[in-house]
Amino acid sequence: MKSSLSSRYDSARPAELLNERAVVLGEIEIQARLFNGEYGTRWQTTDGEEFEIIHFGEWNREAGPDFKGAIVRFEKAGEKTGDIEVDRDARDWERHGHALNAAFAGVILHLFVEGCSEKAFARTLDHRAIPQALLPVDSPRAAYESRSHEHVSSEVGRRMICEAAEFRLQSKHTAHLRAISLHGAGTAMFHAIATGLGYKNNSIPFLLAAQRVGLRRAHGLSGEALLFGLSGFLEPRSFDDADEITRRYLKPLWEEWWTVRDAMARIVLDAKMWKLSGIRPSNHPHRRIGALAAVATRFEALQKVTTENGGNGFRSFLESLDHPYWGRHWNLRASELPKPIALIGSDRITDLLINAFLPSQPLNIARSELQRLRGPYPSGRLLRASKWLVGCIEPSLMLTAKDQQGLLQLFSDFASQSAAEAAQQILSPR
Repeated sequence: MKSSLSSRYDSARPAELLNERAVVLGEIEIQARLFNGEYGTRWQTTDGEEFEIIHFGEWNREAGPDFKGAIVRFEKAGEKTGDIEVDRDARDWERHGHALNAAFAGVILHLFVEGCSEKAFARTLDHRAIPQALLPVDSPRAAYESRSHEHVSSEVGRRMICEAAEFRLQSKHTAHLRAISLHGAGTAMFHAIATGLGYKNNSIPFLLAAQRVGLRRAHGLSGEALLFGLSGFLEPRSFDDADEITRRYLKPLWEEWWTVRDAMARIVLDAKMWKLSGIRPSNHPHRRIGALAAVATRFEALQKVTTENGGNGFRSFLESLDHPYWGRHWNLRASELPKPIALIGSDRITDLLINAFLPSQPLNIARSELQRLRGPYPSGRLLRASKWLVGCIEPSLMLTAKDQQGLLQLFSDFASQSAAEAAQQILSPR
């Protein structure tokens, strides 16, 4: 249940923010976020019947519906097991020929992210009606400097930050609980770490790689080969152009990947999904996938140390993480570094602690840790947010992780308005 702070902040968020649809997102990203529980699991059909997705089943890698063997509990029809199809437009069921395709005969739910003015229908080959529902997929709000430059005092800004931080924490905590209910605690944490290692530029490709390999296989002997192979990073060119040290590293990965490469060709990530420009060498996806493989290999140790020591254990585990190759390389084409460097840097560990680990903890513990934890070095976005809020860069508003999380949430939700207007909406009694 949301606290009064979180509920009040939520009701103050601009209505257009909640109604914008993710028209800019690709279907694969929507499916990845959906499968991870980020959009929730309970909605209403277009006919007004409430339903809940109990389990998404298996993500289909072949032709046919997107999710196979899902379990859906309908308010009136009860619990059903079958397939789920996700389309961009409500009319795509007919446009794509699903109604005449026997592969879609087992579909029990059709989800879409864009509605239309006229009523759309979904029926199977044997004329069975399929429930349809509009996904509440909010597109990322494009924050920009408000035309109005009415700022607020530091005191008012702190109150706004406090409410926004509570809302952000509860939202992340709820999302993590959904992921646990869908996939289990271990897989939910594995997905969260993968997303965090991808950072803002490559979070979705990392999530997809983790989802497609799965924690069980990633933890196994062939886990590293599968992570690199399904990411699209194991190509003949990468081996042929490599130096001797890199070839020695790639050889066993190739031997594992070669045996399953043809069978998995359909689910290898497209190279266009990866964003490589403007990325620091230490954040290169090659190196981050190597770090994810190292996490997966020692995942049981991670679970043990976090159970015993909480956030301190999480941090110490990541600080001690190493890799014989990636401890001295930026990517598969770079020369060996003169000396080893940390596999995951301090700021990235703090970011993972904030966004992957703390949302998994009881809210009272997470609140206390966020208040105590010093935030990473302020990003450019945080600096812009401070200027928007109080008219200058105010370090005291960005000291703790809680401060930074609240400030980021405020800027994301209200940057199209002046800070004074946002304060009136957030802090006004209701």
